[in-house]
Amino acid sequence: MKILHIVPDMYTGGAQKFCIDLCNELVKNRDLDITICSVEKLTDGQQIMYKKIHPDIKFISLDKEGKSPLIMFKIVKMLFSLKPDITHTHLRAQMFSALGLLLLRRPNIHTIHTVAHNETTKGRMKFYGFLYDYFNFTPVSISEQVLKTTQALYGQKHNVMIDNGGEKVQKTDEYEETKKFIDSIKRDKSSKVFVSLGRLYNVKNQELLINAFEELIEEGFDVNLLILGSLITVPSYAKMCQEMIKSPDRIHILGEKGNVPDYLYLCDALCFSSIYEGFPMAIIEAMSIGIPTVSTPVGGIPDVVKDGTIGYLSKDMSVESYKEALKRVILSDEIDKDKLIAHYEKHYTVEQCASKYLSLYQEKLSLKR
Repeated sequence: MKILHIVPDMYTGGAQKFCIDLCNELVKNRDLDITICSVEKLTDGQQIMYKKIHPDIKFISLDKEGKSPLIMFKIVKMLFSLKPDITHTHLRAQMFSALGLLLLRRPNIHTIHTVAHNETTKGRMKFYGFLYDYFNFTPVSISEQVLKTTQALYGQKHNVMIDNGGEKVQKTDEYEETKKFIDSIKRDKSSKVFVSLGRLYNVKNQELLINAFEELIEEGFDVNLLILGSLITVPSYAKMCQEMIKSPDRIHILGEKGNVPDYLYLCDALCFSSIYEGFPMAIIEAMSIGIPTVSTPVGGIPDVVKDGTIGYLSKDMSVESYKEALKRVILSDEIDKDKLIAHYEKHYTVEQCASKYLSLYQEKLSLKR
């Protein structure tokens, strides 16, 4: 079976990480021919994700720059050259690829990585609904909440849901150096370290995190916050976050890091403060090594982060509510790490996820015949 995954770019993000983890698992099956296509030109800023791709996976970069519609014709040419049996799109790659996919007349799977009404524009939603209703395009929701929004937007018959799955994270060669850095910022062994992962922009809402941690520090709590993620998505927002910090010895914006697993191994909890989300891959990665998540109660996160067992949820989007969730980690973290790892192994491994997608591919191909 020839499978083509299409992503808009290779910048660090949950959808890109999911695509790579899934393809890296699928390629272990020697009967599968896997290709990943990035619509945008592969730049230096995309190397962190690109280097995670298994060497047996073919990679294509179409060099899209700007908003030129010519990219659609490049995709048509690429599709008819490769002739994949099935295609799998992510994020806005579905829009870029739609013309070629319609002409190719092969099944398309599209993973909806966030709540459906926030995935794209209203005009595109109508077009996507047309594709899902009348052609061999199948939307896949990644959590119960995402499924509810997908069905509300596109209709009840679109009921395919596959939980995200991810690889268990492993320490890198930079672990000891990272440990030295984290030890250097801790006041003593009891200091708590929290890590936030995600590009700095308003949807990720890092300003809520900064405000919450500044207030905790002012109240005398011995806490440290490390914010990891690209600073170039919305530079003005990243600059605003940097200017908000009053305690630079305790709150650190570190930018993108290629060794995220090391920070997860060395922290007490992972933080999410998003305004909306689907099902962040970072939660799975943290869960795989027994690290709880502290999050706002948005999107598909409450489907996964069961309060008090998998992590901690704020009651709302306020700084006060988020502080209370953080204090539960600081004062009496009751999460059993072994049970957290067992929960990951039961529900969210990349092997389980890949098996479900492969079954879906096979089902759609059999219907085509």
